[in-house]
Amino acid sequence: MTLWRQLLGYIPVNLANIIVSFGSILILTRILDAAEFGRYALVMVTMQLIHTAAFTWMEASMERYHARAVRKGDLRNHLNTLYKLGAAFAVSGFSIFLVTIYVLPISQDLKTVLTFALISTTLQIIMRLGFEAHKAANRVSRYSVLYSSQMIISFTVGILLILLTPLREAGPFAGLIIGNALVLLVDLPFMLKRMKGGVFQGQRSKDYLLYGLPICFSLILEYALSTSDRFVIAYLLTDADVGRYSAGYGLANRSIDVLFIWIGLAITPHLVRTLESAGLETCLVELKSYGAILLLVTMPAAVGLGLVAQPASLLLGEDVREVGRQIIPWIVGAGVINGMISYYIQRAFMLGGKTIMLPVAMITPMIINIALNFILLPRFGVMGAVYATLISYSLGVVMAFAMARRYFPLPLPWEAFVKCALACAAMAAGVLALPLADDINAFVEVAIKGAVGASIYCVIVVATNAADCRTLIRDILSHKTRKPVEA
Repeated sequence: MTLWRQLLGYIPVNLANIIVSFGSILILTRILDAAEFGRYALVMVTMQLIHTAAFTWMEASMERYHARAVRKGDLRNHLNTLYKLGAAFAVSGFSIFLVTIYVLPISQDLKTVLTFALISTTLQIIMRLGFEAHKAANRVSRYSVLYSSQMIISFTVGILLILLTPLREAGPFAGLIIGNALVLLVDLPFMLKRMKGGVFQGQRSKDYLLYGLPICFSLILEYALSTSDRFVIAYLLTDADVGRYSAGYGLANRSIDVLFIWIGLAITPHLVRTLESAGLETCLVELKSYGAILLLVTMPAAVGLGLVAQPASLLLGEDVREVGRQIIPWIVGAGVINGMISYYIQRAFMLGGKTIMLPVAMITPMIINIALNFILLPRFGVMGAVYATLISYSLGVVMAFAMARRYFPLPLPWEAFVKCALACAAMAAGVLALPLADDINAFVEVAIKGAVGASIYCVIVVATNAADCRTLIRDILSHKTRKPVEA
Protein backbone atom coordinates (compact mmCIF):
# COMPACT_ATOMS: atom_id res chain seq x y z
CA MET A 1 0.00 0.00 0.00
CA THR A 2 1.48 3.30 -1.13
CA LEU A 3 0.15 5.18 1.88
CA TRP A 4 1.87 2.87 4.33
CA ARG A 5 5.15 3.37 2.48
CA GLN A 6 4.67 7.13 2.70
CA LEU A 7 4.12 6.86 6.45
CA LEU A 8 7.29 4.84 6.97
CA GLY A 9 9.29 7.61 5.31
CA TYR A 10 8.11 10.13 7.89
CA ILE A 11 9.07 8.09 10.95
CA PRO A 12 12.20 10.23 11.65
CA VAL A 13 10.01 13.35 11.72
CA ASN A 14 7.64 11.71 14.16
CA LEU A 15 10.50 10.60 16.39
CA ALA A 16 11.84 14.17 16.46
CA ASN A 17 8.37 15.44 17.35
CA ILE A 18 8.12 12.92 20.17
CA ILE A 19 11.56 13.76 21.57
CA VAL A 20 10.95 17.50 21.50
CA SER A 21 7.32 17.40 22.63
CA PHE A 22 7.89 15.20 25.65
CA GLY A 23 11.37 16.49 26.30
CA SER A 24 10.00 20.02 26.50
CA ILE A 25 7.33 19.01 28.99
CA LEU A 26 9.70 16.85 31.02
CA ILE A 27 12.47 19.44 31.22
CA LEU A 28 10.69 22.80 31.07
CA THR A 29 8.30 21.93 33.89
CA ARG A 30 11.35 21.21 36.04
CA ILE A 31 13.64 24.12 35.20
CA LEU A 32 10.86 26.73 35.00
CA ASP A 33 8.43 27.35 37.83
CA ALA A 34 4.67 27.14 37.20
CA ALA A 35 4.31 30.88 36.55
CA GLU A 36 7.27 30.95 34.12
CA PHE A 37 5.95 27.91 32.31
CA GLY A 38 2.54 29.57 32.17
CA ARG A 39 3.99 32.68 30.51
CA TYR A 40 5.97 30.49 28.11
CA ALA A 41 2.77 28.62 27.20
CA LEU A 42 0.83 31.86 26.66
CA VAL A 43 3.52 33.31 24.40
CA MET A 44 3.79 30.07 22.45
CA VAL A 45 0.04 30.05 21.89
CA THR A 46 0.11 33.73 20.88
CA MET A 47 2.91 33.30 18.36
CA GLN A 48 1.32 30.22 16.83
CA LEU A 49 -1.90 32.17 16.46
CA ILE A 50 -0.04 35.04 14.75
CA HIS A 51 1.73 32.62 12.42
CA THR A 52 -1.56 30.97 11.56
CA ALA A 53 -3.29 34.27 10.90
CA ALA A 54 -0.56 35.84 8.77
CA PHE A 55 1.23 33.02 6.98
CA THR A 56 -0.62 29.70 6.89
CA TRP A 57 -2.53 30.48 3.69
CA MET A 58 0.76 30.49 1.78
CA GLU A 59 1.84 27.15 3.22
CA ALA A 60 -1.52 25.61 2.30
CA SER A 61 -1.23 26.96 -1.26
CA MET A 62 2.31 25.62 -1.64
CA GLU A 63 1.07 22.15 -0.80
CA ARG A 64 -2.21 22.22 -2.73
CA TYR A 65 -0.99 23.67 -6.04
CA HIS A 66 2.44 22.06 -6.31
CA ALA A 67 1.25 18.97 -8.20
CA ARG A 68 -0.79 21.10 -10.61
CA ALA A 69 2.19 23.38 -11.26
CA VAL A 70 4.36 20.35 -12.00
CA ARG A 71 1.74 18.93 -14.36
CA LYS A 72 1.54 22.25 -16.24
CA GLY A 73 5.31 22.78 -16.30
CA ASP A 74 4.93 25.97 -14.26
CA LEU A 75 6.70 25.05 -11.04
CA ARG A 76 9.26 27.89 -11.11
CA ASN A 77 6.57 30.57 -11.20
CA HIS A 78 4.63 28.77 -8.47
CA LEU A 79 7.64 28.74 -6.16
CA ASN A 80 8.77 32.25 -7.06
CA THR A 81 5.34 33.73 -6.34
CA LEU A 82 4.99 32.09 -2.93
CA TYR A 83 8.51 32.82 -1.75
CA LYS A 84 8.22 36.50 -2.65
CA LEU A 85 4.86 36.66 -0.90
CA GLY A 86 6.41 34.98 2.13
CA ALA A 87 9.29 37.45 2.26
CA ALA A 88 6.99 40.46 1.91
CA PHE A 89 4.60 39.26 4.60
CA ALA A 90 7.46 38.30 6.91
CA VAL A 91 9.02 41.77 6.79
CA SER A 92 5.76 43.71 7.05
CA GLY A 93 4.29 41.37 9.64
CA PHE A 94 7.39 41.60 11.81
CA SER A 95 7.27 45.39 11.79
CA ILE A 96 3.57 45.57 12.62
CA PHE A 97 3.66 43.01 15.41
CA LEU A 98 6.86 44.42 16.91
CA VAL A 99 5.27 47.85 17.26
CA THR A 100 2.14 46.23 18.70
CA ILE A 101 4.16 44.36 21.32
CA TYR A 102 5.91 47.49 22.57
CA VAL A 103 2.74 49.57 22.89
CA LEU A 104 0.87 46.89 24.82
CA PRO A 105 0.47 47.55 28.57
CA ILE A 106 2.39 44.44 29.63
CA SER A 107 5.57 43.84 31.61
CA GLN A 108 9.00 44.34 30.04
CA ASP A 109 9.86 40.67 30.69
CA LEU A 110 6.82 39.55 28.70
CA LYS A 111 7.69 41.97 25.90
CA THR A 112 11.15 40.44 25.71
CA VAL A 113 9.76 36.91 25.43
CA LEU A 114 7.27 38.02 22.77
CA THR A 115 10.03 39.69 20.75
CA PHE A 116 12.14 36.54 20.65
CA ALA A 117 9.03 34.56 19.68
CA LEU A 118 8.19 37.04 16.91
CA ILE A 119 11.65 36.76 15.37
CA SER A 120 11.40 32.96 15.41
CA THR A 121 8.01 32.89 13.70
CA THR A 122 9.19 35.40 11.05
CA LEU A 123 12.03 33.07 10.05
CA GLN A 124 9.68 30.15 10.25
CA ILE A 125 7.49 31.25 7.36
CA ILE A 126 10.34 31.05 4.81
CA MET A 127 11.52 27.77 6.30
CA ARG A 128 8.06 26.20 6.21
CA LEU A 129 7.48 27.15 2.58
CA GLY A 130 10.46 24.97 1.75
CA PHE A 131 9.16 22.19 3.97
CA GLU A 132 5.76 22.22 2.24
CA ALA A 133 7.45 22.16 -1.17
CA HIS A 134 9.52 19.13 -0.16
CA LYS A 135 6.43 17.27 1.06
CA ALA A 136 4.47 18.06 -2.08
CA ALA A 137 7.38 16.97 -4.29
CA ASN A 138 7.88 13.68 -2.39
CA ARG A 139 11.33 14.72 -1.20
CA VAL A 140 10.64 12.76 1.95
CA SER A 141 14.27 12.20 2.95
CA ARG A 142 15.20 15.86 2.61
CA TYR A 143 12.10 16.97 4.49
CA SER A 144 12.72 14.47 7.28
CA VAL A 145 16.37 15.44 7.75
CA LEU A 146 15.72 19.19 7.72
CA TYR A 147 12.63 19.08 9.91
CA SER A 148 14.18 16.72 12.44
CA SER A 149 17.39 18.76 12.58
CA GLN A 150 15.49 22.00 13.13
CA MET A 151 13.45 20.46 15.95
CA ILE A 152 16.39 18.90 17.78
CA ILE A 153 18.73 21.90 17.38
CA SER A 154 16.08 24.39 18.51
CA PHE A 155 15.12 22.26 21.50
CA THR A 156 18.69 21.61 22.63
CA VAL A 157 19.85 25.20 22.25
CA GLY A 158 16.72 26.49 23.98
CA ILE A 159 17.31 24.32 27.03
CA LEU A 160 20.98 25.37 27.21
CA LEU A 161 20.00 29.04 27.02
CA ILE A 162 17.60 28.62 29.95
CA LEU A 163 20.29 26.95 32.03
CA LEU A 164 23.24 29.15 31.08
CA THR A 165 21.71 32.60 30.53
CA PRO A 166 19.15 34.83 32.24
CA LEU A 167 16.66 34.36 29.37
CA ARG A 168 14.47 31.90 31.31
CA GLU A 169 11.13 31.49 29.44
CA ALA A 170 12.56 33.38 26.43
CA GLY A 171 15.22 30.67 26.02
CA PRO A 172 13.13 28.21 23.95
CA PHE A 173 12.24 30.98 21.48
CA ALA A 174 15.88 32.03 21.16
CA GLY A 175 16.64 28.38 20.44
CA LEU A 176 13.99 28.41 17.70
CA ILE A 177 15.64 31.44 16.10
CA ILE A 178 18.98 29.64 15.91
CA GLY A 179 17.46 26.36 14.67
CA ASN A 180 15.36 28.08 12.00
CA ALA A 181 18.29 30.19 10.80
CA LEU A 182 20.61 27.18 10.44
CA VAL A 183 18.05 25.21 8.43
CA LEU A 184 17.42 28.20 6.17
CA LEU A 185 21.13 28.48 5.45
CA VAL A 186 21.02 24.93 4.11
CA ASP A 187 17.63 24.85 2.41
CA LEU A 188 17.10 28.31 0.93
CA PRO A 189 19.90 28.00 -1.69
CA PHE A 190 18.39 24.66 -2.75
CA MET A 191 14.95 26.22 -3.24
CA LEU A 192 16.34 29.33 -4.98
CA LYS A 193 17.84 27.06 -7.66
CA ARG A 194 14.47 25.39 -8.23
CA MET A 195 12.68 28.72 -8.69
CA LYS A 196 15.40 30.31 -10.83
CA GLY A 197 13.90 31.82 -13.96
CA GLY A 198 10.44 32.03 -12.46
CA VAL A 199 8.54 35.26 -12.01
CA PHE A 200 6.07 36.63 -9.50
CA GLN A 201 2.52 36.39 -10.86
CA GLY A 202 -0.07 38.69 -9.33
CA GLN A 203 -3.09 36.70 -10.49
CA ARG A 204 -1.62 33.51 -9.09
CA SER A 205 -1.09 35.21 -5.72
CA LYS A 206 -4.76 36.24 -5.70
CA ASP A 207 -5.81 32.66 -6.44
CA TYR A 208 -3.63 31.42 -3.59
CA LEU A 209 -5.09 34.02 -1.26
CA LEU A 210 -8.66 33.06 -2.13
CA TYR A 211 -7.84 29.39 -1.60
CA GLY A 212 -5.81 29.82 1.57
CA LEU A 213 -7.67 32.49 3.53
CA PRO A 214 -10.62 30.24 4.44
CA ILE A 215 -8.14 27.62 5.64
CA CYS A 216 -6.36 30.32 7.58
CA PHE A 217 -9.58 31.53 9.24
CA SER A 218 -10.58 27.96 10.00
CA LEU A 219 -7.23 27.23 11.64
CA ILE A 220 -7.51 30.40 13.69
CA LEU A 221 -10.92 29.31 14.95
CA GLU A 222 -9.69 25.77 15.50
CA TYR A 223 -6.67 27.08 17.36
CA ALA A 224 -8.89 29.38 19.41
CA LEU A 225 -11.04 26.36 20.19
CA SER A 226 -8.07 24.44 21.56
CA THR A 227 -6.11 27.26 23.23
CA SER A 228 -8.48 30.06 24.26
CA ASP A 229 -8.94 28.36 27.62
CA ARG A 230 -5.35 29.39 28.56
CA PHE A 231 -6.24 33.06 28.20
CA VAL A 232 -9.47 32.64 30.16
CA ILE A 233 -7.57 30.79 32.91
CA ALA A 234 -5.00 33.60 32.99
CA TYR A 235 -7.82 36.16 33.25
CA LEU A 236 -9.91 34.37 35.88
CA LEU A 237 -7.15 32.50 37.77
CA THR A 238 -3.33 32.92 37.70
CA ASP A 239 -0.26 32.39 35.48
CA ALA A 240 0.62 29.42 37.69
CA ASP A 241 -2.76 27.84 36.94
CA VAL A 242 -2.08 28.35 33.24
CA GLY A 243 1.24 26.55 33.71
CA ARG A 244 -0.31 23.62 35.58
CA TYR A 245 -3.12 23.22 33.05
CA SER A 246 -0.81 23.64 30.04
CA ALA A 247 1.62 21.03 31.35
CA GLY A 248 -1.02 18.32 31.79
CA TYR A 249 -2.81 19.32 28.61
CA GLY A 250 0.46 19.30 26.68
CA LEU A 251 1.51 15.86 27.89
CA ALA A 252 -1.87 14.34 27.01
CA ASN A 253 -2.64 16.22 23.80
CA ARG A 254 0.84 16.03 22.32
CA SER A 255 0.88 12.28 22.89
CA ILE A 256 -2.00 12.05 20.44
CA ASP A 257 -1.16 15.02 18.25
CA VAL A 258 2.28 13.74 17.23
CA LEU A 259 0.57 10.67 15.77
CA PHE A 260 -1.92 12.74 13.79
CA ILE A 261 0.90 14.97 12.54
CA TRP A 262 2.99 11.98 11.46
CA ILE A 263 0.19 10.43 9.44
CA GLY A 264 -1.05 13.78 8.14
CA LEU A 265 2.40 14.68 6.80
CA ALA A 266 2.12 11.99 4.17
CA ILE A 267 -1.56 12.03 3.37
CA THR A 268 -2.42 15.53 2.13
CA PRO A 269 0.08 15.68 -0.76
CA HIS A 270 -0.70 12.03 -1.50
CA LEU A 271 -4.44 12.70 -1.73
CA VAL A 272 -3.95 15.81 -3.87
CA ARG A 273 -1.76 13.89 -6.32
CA THR A 274 -4.25 11.03 -6.38
CA LEU A 275 -7.20 13.35 -7.05
CA GLU A 276 -5.30 15.21 -9.78
CA SER A 277 -3.99 12.08 -11.54
CA ALA A 278 -6.33 9.16 -10.76
CA GLY A 279 -9.70 10.79 -10.13
CA LEU A 280 -12.30 10.93 -7.39
CA GLU A 281 -13.04 7.21 -6.89
CA THR A 282 -9.42 6.29 -6.27
CA CYS A 283 -9.01 9.32 -4.01
CA LEU A 284 -12.00 8.21 -1.89
CA VAL A 285 -10.50 4.74 -1.45
CA GLU A 286 -7.25 6.30 -0.25
CA LEU A 287 -9.12 8.76 1.98
CA LYS A 288 -11.07 5.99 3.71
CA SER A 289 -7.86 4.03 4.20
CA TYR A 290 -6.29 7.12 5.74
CA GLY A 291 -9.18 7.53 8.18
CA ALA A 292 -8.83 3.90 9.19
CA ILE A 293 -5.11 4.34 9.82
CA LEU A 294 -5.77 7.38 12.01
CA LEU A 295 -8.13 5.34 14.18
CA LEU A 296 -5.81 2.33 14.25
CA VAL A 297 -2.92 4.39 15.64
CA THR A 298 -4.55 7.08 17.81
CA MET A 299 -7.32 5.18 19.60
CA PRO A 300 -5.03 2.77 21.48
CA ALA A 301 -2.62 5.61 22.26
CA ALA A 302 -5.42 7.59 23.92
CA VAL A 303 -6.79 4.64 25.86
CA GLY A 304 -3.31 3.54 26.89
CA LEU A 305 -2.27 6.95 28.19
CA GLY A 306 -5.53 7.24 30.10
CA LEU A 307 -4.81 3.91 31.78
CA VAL A 308 -1.37 5.05 32.96
CA ALA A 309 -2.23 8.67 33.81
CA GLN A 310 -1.16 8.29 37.44
CA PRO A 311 2.42 7.08 36.87
CA ALA A 312 2.79 9.06 33.61
CA SER A 313 2.16 12.30 35.47
CA LEU A 314 5.58 11.81 37.12
CA LEU A 315 7.04 13.09 33.85
CA LEU A 316 5.81 16.51 34.91
CA GLY A 317 7.52 18.80 37.37
CA GLU A 318 6.31 18.56 40.95
CA ASP A 319 4.67 21.98 40.86
CA VAL A 320 2.32 20.97 38.00
CA ARG A 321 2.03 17.21 38.53
CA GLU A 322 -1.22 16.86 40.47
CA VAL A 323 -3.31 18.88 38.03
CA GLY A 324 -1.72 16.98 35.14
CA ARG A 325 -2.72 13.65 36.66
CA GLN A 326 -6.33 14.79 36.90
CA ILE A 327 -6.76 16.07 33.37
CA ILE A 328 -4.75 13.56 31.30
CA PRO A 329 -7.49 10.86 30.93
CA TRP A 330 -9.97 13.49 29.71
CA ILE A 331 -7.68 15.37 27.36
CA VAL A 332 -6.49 12.29 25.47
CA GLY A 333 -10.09 11.57 24.50
CA ALA A 334 -10.60 15.17 23.44
CA GLY A 335 -7.36 14.96 21.46
CA VAL A 336 -8.64 12.09 19.32
CA ILE A 337 -11.88 13.96 18.59
CA ASN A 338 -10.03 17.14 17.65
CA GLY A 339 -7.51 15.22 15.58
CA MET A 340 -10.26 13.62 13.51
CA ILE A 341 -11.68 17.08 12.82
CA SER A 342 -8.35 18.63 11.85
CA TYR A 343 -6.65 15.76 10.06
CA TYR A 344 -9.55 13.87 8.50
CA ILE A 345 -12.83 15.74 8.16
CA GLN A 346 -11.23 19.01 7.07
CA ARG A 347 -9.50 17.21 4.19
CA ALA A 348 -12.95 16.91 2.59
CA PHE A 349 -13.32 20.70 2.43
CA MET A 350 -9.86 21.05 0.89
CA LEU A 351 -10.29 18.31 -1.70
CA GLY A 352 -13.79 19.50 -2.54
CA GLY A 353 -12.57 23.04 -3.17
CA LYS A 354 -14.86 24.45 -0.47
CA THR A 355 -12.29 25.78 1.95
CA ILE A 356 -14.48 28.85 2.40
CA MET A 357 -16.78 26.69 4.54
CA LEU A 358 -14.03 25.64 6.95
CA PRO A 359 -14.44 28.67 9.24
CA VAL A 360 -18.20 28.22 9.31
CA ALA A 361 -17.78 24.70 10.67
CA MET A 362 -15.56 25.89 13.52
CA ILE A 363 -17.05 29.16 14.72
CA THR A 364 -19.94 27.74 16.78
CA PRO A 365 -17.81 25.22 18.75
CA MET A 366 -15.22 27.96 19.39
CA ILE A 367 -17.82 30.39 20.79
CA ILE A 368 -19.33 27.65 22.95
CA ASN A 369 -15.89 26.69 24.26
CA ILE A 370 -15.09 30.24 25.38
CA ALA A 371 -18.53 30.69 26.96
CA LEU A 372 -18.28 27.38 28.82
CA ASN A 373 -14.84 28.31 30.15
CA PHE A 374 -16.22 31.49 31.69
CA ILE A 375 -19.10 29.49 33.19
CA LEU A 376 -17.22 26.41 34.41
CA LEU A 377 -13.79 27.72 35.48
CA PRO A 378 -15.07 29.66 38.53
CA ARG A 379 -16.94 26.57 39.71
CA PHE A 380 -14.58 23.69 38.89
CA GLY A 381 -11.18 25.36 38.59
CA VAL A 382 -8.99 24.09 35.74
CA MET A 383 -11.20 21.00 35.37
CA GLY A 384 -13.85 23.40 34.07
CA ALA A 385 -11.62 24.03 31.06
CA VAL A 386 -11.38 20.27 30.51
CA TYR A 387 -15.16 19.84 30.53
CA ALA A 388 -15.57 22.80 28.15
CA THR A 389 -13.03 21.25 25.80
CA LEU A 390 -14.80 17.88 25.66
CA ILE A 391 -18.22 19.41 25.07
CA SER A 392 -17.11 21.81 22.36
CA TYR A 393 -14.96 19.21 20.54
CA SER A 394 -17.84 16.73 20.51
CA LEU A 395 -20.13 19.35 19.02
CA GLY A 396 -17.42 20.35 16.55
CA VAL A 397 -16.89 16.86 15.11
CA VAL A 398 -20.62 16.41 14.46
CA MET A 399 -21.01 19.82 12.83
CA ALA A 400 -17.86 19.53 10.73
CA PHE A 401 -18.78 16.09 9.38
CA ALA A 402 -22.34 17.14 8.54
CA MET A 403 -21.07 20.16 6.62
CA ALA A 404 -18.24 18.30 4.89
CA ARG A 405 -20.61 15.71 3.45
CA ARG A 406 -22.51 18.48 1.66
CA TYR A 407 -19.49 19.29 -0.49
CA PHE A 408 -17.47 16.09 -0.73
CA PRO A 409 -18.42 12.40 -0.36
CA LEU A 410 -16.32 11.91 2.76
CA PRO A 411 -16.31 8.22 3.70
CA LEU A 412 -16.46 7.07 7.30
CA PRO A 413 -14.23 4.10 8.22
CA TRP A 414 -16.85 2.45 10.44
CA GLU A 415 -15.43 -1.05 10.11
CA ALA A 416 -12.00 0.08 11.28
CA PHE A 417 -13.59 2.06 14.13
CA VAL A 418 -15.52 -0.97 15.42
CA LYS A 419 -12.51 -3.29 15.22
CA CYS A 420 -10.19 -0.76 16.89
CA ALA A 421 -12.76 -0.02 19.60
CA LEU A 422 -13.12 -3.73 20.41
CA ALA A 423 -9.34 -4.09 20.55
CA CYS A 424 -9.09 -1.04 22.84
CA ALA A 425 -11.79 -2.47 25.14
CA ALA A 426 -9.90 -5.75 25.39
CA MET A 427 -6.66 -3.88 26.00
CA ALA A 428 -8.22 -1.84 28.81
CA ALA A 429 -9.74 -4.92 30.41
CA GLY A 430 -6.42 -6.74 30.30
CA VAL A 431 -4.47 -3.85 31.79
CA LEU A 432 -6.99 -3.19 34.56
CA ALA A 433 -6.93 -6.87 35.51
CA LEU A 434 -3.17 -6.90 36.09
CA PRO A 435 -2.37 -7.83 39.73
CA LEU A 436 0.19 -5.08 40.34
CA ALA A 437 1.27 -4.02 43.82
CA ASP A 438 0.20 -0.58 45.02
CA ASP A 439 3.79 0.44 45.75
CA ILE A 440 5.23 -0.62 42.38
CA ASN A 441 7.74 1.75 40.79
CA ALA A 442 5.93 4.17 38.46
CA PHE A 443 8.16 3.55 35.46
CA VAL A 444 7.96 -0.21 35.90
CA GLU A 445 4.17 0.11 36.09
CA VAL A 446 4.04 2.06 32.83
CA ALA A 447 6.35 -0.45 31.13
CA ILE A 448 4.32 -3.48 32.24
CA LYS A 449 0.94 -1.95 31.42
CA GLY A 450 2.25 -0.63 28.11
CA ALA A 451 3.69 -3.99 27.06
CA VAL A 452 0.58 -5.95 28.05
CA GLY A 453 -1.82 -3.44 26.55
CA ALA A 454 0.10 -3.13 23.27
CA SER A 455 0.35 -6.91 22.95
CA ILE A 456 -3.37 -7.43 23.43
CA TYR A 457 -4.24 -4.64 21.01
CA CYS A 458 -1.82 -5.80 18.32
CA VAL A 459 -3.02 -9.40 18.45
CA ILE A 460 -6.64 -8.36 18.00
CA VAL A 461 -6.14 -5.81 15.22
CA VAL A 462 -3.90 -8.20 13.28
CA ALA A 463 -6.41 -11.02 13.74
CA THR A 464 -9.23 -8.81 12.44
CA ASN A 465 -7.01 -7.00 9.89
CA ALA A 466 -8.18 -3.62 11.17
CA ALA A 467 -7.24 -0.81 8.76
CA ASP A 468 -5.54 -3.37 6.50
CA CYS A 469 -2.67 -3.52 8.98
CA ARG A 470 -1.46 -6.86 7.64
CA THR A 471 -0.28 -5.07 4.50
CA LEU A 472 2.08 -2.94 6.59
CA ILE A 473 3.50 -6.03 8.25
CA ARG A 474 4.05 -7.72 4.88
CA ASP A 475 5.74 -4.61 3.49
CA ILE A 476 8.11 -4.38 6.45
CA LEU A 477 8.98 -8.07 6.51
CA SER A 478 9.54 -8.30 2.77
CA HIS A 479 11.41 -4.93 2.53
CA LYS A 480 9.19 -3.68 -0.26
CA THR A 481 9.30 -0.05 0.79
CA ARG A 482 10.27 2.07 -2.21
CA LYS A 483 11.68 5.55 -2.43
CA PRO A 484 9.02 7.87 -3.90
CA VAL A 485 9.80 9.67 -7.15
CA GLU A 486 10.64 13.32 -6.63
CA ALA A 487 8.81 16.01 -8.58
